[in-house]
Amino acid sequence: MSNGVRPLSLLALRDNIRAWPGGTGEYKIAGNYGPVLGPHQDAQEKGYDQTLWLLGEKITEAGVMNIFVVLRRDDGGVGLFTPPLDGTILAGVTRESVLDLAGAHSSRTTLPDLPHTMRLHPAEREFTISELQQWLVEGRLLEIFAVGTAVIVVPITRIGYEGEEMILPSFEGGLGPVGRALHTRITDIQDGRVEWDGWSVVCD
Repeated sequence: MSNGVRPLSLLALRDNIRAWPGGTGEYKIAGNYGPVLGPHQDAQEKGYDQTLWLLGEKITEAGVMNIFVVLRRDDGGVGLFTPPLDGTILAGVTRESVLDLAGAHSSRTTLPDLPHTMRLHPAEREFTISELQQWLVEGRLLEIFAVGTAVIVVPITRIGYEGEEMILPSFEGGLGPVGRALHTRITDIQDGRVEWDGWSVVCD
């Protein structure tokens, strides 16, 4: 696969809560990782790679990664949503990088293999599992991917929820156009092939 990225499947959970409002969910501490091991093992036993954490119906995170959805907008643009930092979401560096790079596309830069005319609209926005199902039925859902330090950008192609399967858009090579463009640009910056906005520091 291009970029060596294997798509993930997720089991959406409502009974197990990864992080409660007012707790420590926004911090990268060991206490946020131990409690997820049991549900993660259950998800794997059911044939899924990771868990999709819900708070009620609200989507929060995918495993220990931030999650993004790519939607077709009525105005012809492309929306890129991720849950807001409400105290239950980890403020990941890769998450912030994706928002920044997507917002710069077609104005300050052009992301790899995306048309300069494509208008990306990144936003922090709450969304629910029901909305996800509706967007999929309407044909507006273009891509779903998760981001994190280790994986950078990884596609999600299947979600199990209350005994039903949501089969999401999939692409040759794993990542869709937006996810692939972001993955390529971030790794180019990390490897020193591209210098962007002072993110890289030359060391003697």
